[in-house]
Amino acid sequence: MNLFSAPAHPLWRAIKKESAVIVVEIGNDWLKMVEGRMTPAGLVVRDGYFSKLLDIKGPVPDAVSRIFKDKGWNKNNVLMYLPRHLATTRILELPSVDLKEIDDIIGLHIGKQTPYSREEIIYSYKIMGRGKEGCTRVFLLIARRNLIDERAEIMVKACIKPKAIGLSSEGVLNWFNMFYAKGLISADSQAVVVIDIDSNYSDFMVIYKGILRFSKNILIGANHLIEENGVYLNKFADEAEHSVKTFNEEAGNITPVKVCLSGAAKHIPGLKELLAIRFGLPCEVLDPFKNIIYTDKSHIADLDTRVISLSPLLGILTKPGQLEFDLMPREMRLEHMMDEKRKHLTWTGILVSAVILMLSLLLAVGINNKKTYIAVLNNKSAALKDASEDVQKMRLMVNLFHERQDASGDALNLLNEIIKLIPREIYLTSIDIENRGKVVLKGRADAIADVYKFVTALGGSVFLEKVRNTYATTKEENDTVYADFEIVAECKKTSKR
Repeated sequence: MNLFSAPAHPLWRAIKKESAVIVVEIGNDWLKMVEGRMTPAGLVVRDGYFSKLLDIKGPVPDAVSRIFKDKGWNKNNVLMYLPRHLATTRILELPSVDLKEIDDIIGLHIGKQTPYSREEIIYSYKIMGRGKEGCTRVFLLIARRNLIDERAEIMVKACIKPKAIGLSSEGVLNWFNMFYAKGLISADSQAVVVIDIDSNYSDFMVIYKGILRFSKNILIGANHLIEENGVYLNKFADEAEHSVKTFNEEAGNITPVKVCLSGAAKHIPGLKELLAIRFGLPCEVLDPFKNIIYTDKSHIADLDTRVISLSPLLGILTKPGQLEFDLMPREMRLEHMMDEKRKHLTWTGILVSAVILMLSLLLAVGINNKKTYIAVLNNKSAALKDASEDVQKMRLMVNLFHERQDASGDALNLLNEIIKLIPREIYLTSIDIENRGKVVLKGRADAIADVYKFVTALGGSVFLEKVRNTYATTKEENDTVYADFEIVAECKKTSKR
């Protein structure tokens, strides 16, 4: 049966796309599942499913798979826990403070703590603190392997691989510390008794400075206390009172100062008052949904859920990645580690590919930008080249103009001067006046001596200087002998017009 309705809280609408955690309990009589996550605003519970195993039609794995599919839950973010009454706990004081030595001691002596063989059990432990001088206090948890395997097999058949398998007591501890522990304990020697009542068992816990200091299973639950109240109520009080005495004997100077009831306790009439009288301590019934953001509070009073405890599920949601106990079988743990490595490698490959793609794109963009820049530079260079050629032509024209402004560069005056100086014995075949002021005269003379006289005459001109005969050769044509010559001179730059 679905406990929660469609999401209604505005905070949930803001985070519904984020990855949530699903906590699953497969007990002896109930199947419990809750989806939620921790946010800066607190614990948000989105959806849940609770049903008696007897009411589930068909195989349980098929039902679990169908529920996950119908609700759209993430099968890759699932945690499980073992109910407290299916596990054994021991508080040991080991003669070592070295963590490696402590692990070795527990491994060697674990068989002495249970009647089952090493192969038939799975164990986990956590360090509680220093004991006597040179000793360490350890909270040891032991569970039969077949109980773990049965529940793990249900999830595997449903194509779900849980990340961890914890203990319900740790969930209750987390829930209590999150929502109720502040302000309850005032002195170093004071502790709080928390009794979490589920359908067919109860978890008696002593919490001291936020640590689970003692835990004892009571095989009386809400089914007994509600349906057969007169028979079991006093038995329950006797068991709880005996548990307190056992703790006092073990703890010594730690004294419980208050009793807190959670789970189905609020539906059990007379329990709070009876325990307050028996213990001589104040007794309070705690609301499991205090300060929790969820979707529809009106469904919490449903009769089908009044005999179960939701505190372990909510508590594990508060610290989904920090479970101190893990009863996951070694084979499943190794498989989970391999899956995580495969995921990491896959993501690494995707990230590397993405980086390479981005670098390729950046390189391509860079090359394209450089090509575009080069094309722009080429266009500008071509435009500058055309402009440079125009400027060069203008410079030549200006230089020519300046040369023409000089009297020695005036072609008409120069030609007039040359014509005046040509003797009768010589006639010119070409006159070449270059831009830089060089004059080349070619022609014929009756004799070579006439050429020399012409060179001397040109040398005395005010327009010319550096007059020289480059060559003079005697030739014969049609029985006529003549001298072929070439004279080179330079125009004087200082000459006046």
